[in-house]
Amino acid sequence: MTDSGKPLQPETLKPAYPGDKAAEAAGSAHAGPVTEQALREALAFMESIVETVREPLVVLDADLRVVAANPSFYRTFQVTPQETEGRFLYDLGNRQWDIPQLRELLEKIIPERSVFEDFEVEHDFPHIGVKTMLLNARLLPGRGGRPDMILLAIEDITERKQAQEALKRAYAELEEKVRERTRELAQANAQLQKEIAEHRRTQELLSLKAQELARSNAELEQFAYLVSHDLQEPLHVAAGFLQLLARRYKDDQDPKAREFIDHALNSITRMEQMIRDLLDYSRVTSRGKDFVPVALDPLVDRVLQDLSLTIRARKAVISRDPLPTVLADPAQIARVFQNLIGNALKFCGDRPPRIHIGARPADGMWEIFVKDEGIGIDPKHFDRIFLMFERLHSRQEYPGTGIGLAICKKIVERHGGRIRVESRPGCGATFFFTLPAAPQVSAASGEAGENPSAGPSPTQAGSSS
Repeated sequence: MTDSGKPLQPETLKPAYPGDKAAEAAGSAHAGPVTEQALREALAFMESIVETVREPLVVLDADLRVVAANPSFYRTFQVTPQETEGRFLYDLGNRQWDIPQLRELLEKIIPERSVFEDFEVEHDFPHIGVKTMLLNARLLPGRGGRPDMILLAIEDITERKQAQEALKRAYAELEEKVRERTRELAQANAQLQKEIAEHRRTQELLSLKAQELARSNAELEQFAYLVSHDLQEPLHVAAGFLQLLARRYKDDQDPKAREFIDHALNSITRMEQMIRDLLDYSRVTSRGKDFVPVALDPLVDRVLQDLSLTIRARKAVISRDPLPTVLADPAQIARVFQNLIGNALKFCGDRPPRIHIGARPADGMWEIFVKDEGIGIDPKHFDRIFLMFERLHSRQEYPGTGIGLAICKKIVERHGGRIRVESRPGCGATFFFTLPAAPQVSAASGEAGENPSAGPSPTQAGSSS
């Protein structure tokens, strides 16, 4: 049946596919006589198949008039059988099928017994807008007096084409992005290679400078040691002569001459102390010992014992937390504690010193601190106090040469650490210095592991705090 309700006539329609059961039932020129009833049944069978096909189908006669169409054709193009059947294909709609190449292909089908496939038509169709249709045509051979006809199948491939175009655009954009990214990577790689080369040159220069600096430092330390050693002899001689002069002519001296001799002897004594301090400073590197695990608690006990007379005289109160085991030169670290605790005892002001010593983990190392409640330091002098022979007070107020903190700084830096201070005038001072943690050694095996006597590692201390 067509959409107009008219049955497809035996003389006007034939199945489109060779070997179709309906065609076999309808008979052929070589199959013998076929009854009209059998032909009608075959045509009805064929009609039911055509009407269920989802793609639009159109049957054309030799003049390219529409003989019939299936329901999908009418639904797709939103037309009626009355607007379609009996009209030339080229007159349908807004003449969307009036394409010379299509006409030529269709007109060859019957006389040349040909077919065509995948003929693409893009058009702004009435009612449905711009669509892309794919056309395929086959010959419907006439039999039993029925003329040859053409079966035209139409497939809407708009979405497929759009997807293909979108995919093509996406692929082109992707290729462009890949090219752009490749260019960027090439530029970045070139820049990186340039930076690597510059970095290598810089490292080489730094290495040379470091070697020169190490050599220069070694020479300076040797020079300082020799000079300071050689300077002591004339000072001893000068001091001896002054003392001899004072003893021999003590009865003939007037008070002014005695005062001059005392000033000269005091200056020589200070000079000798400065030379000894300079020697100590140069020996931090040249006479330093290998680093070994050092338990700080017994080391601090020995330092406090050495300072016990001053501690009792000042009525100092000293407290401390449990201290860790570090990897260090024991004698040098004892010197650091002696200098820092000695300064806290010295710069206490008018009240008895109160000092606290502790430690805390800091980036895989131990940060040791010595805190006092003394006179404090102005922040603007924080850098200055670590320089050699720098003093913030007169010798009459506080004795000393001003090299103690410089030696502390050199010792700590030799151990790969750093020293700093936090303070305000009148609010005391806290000196911090970092030291490498000692490796944890197993008491049973002697291999790396836990050492109960070594105290907590920086990681353990950090996680338990």
